[in-house]
Amino acid sequence: MKVQNPHDKFFRETMGNVPTAKEFLHHYLPKNILQVIDLDTIEVQKDSFKRKAEGPA
Repeated sequence: MKVQNPHDKFFRETMGNVPTAKEFLHHYLPKNILQVIDLDTIEVQKDSFKRKAEGPA
């Protein structure tokens, strides 16, 4: 998939690193959200999700 937006590319590559993603989420998510999710279960998903109504990627 070709990324047109350099910020999107940076975010995808950064969040593709599980320890970095966990640290980011731990720092920025509200405490009430962190209480109901398990950051130890996150994993990288290479595919992108986009609703069909939004059109082609």
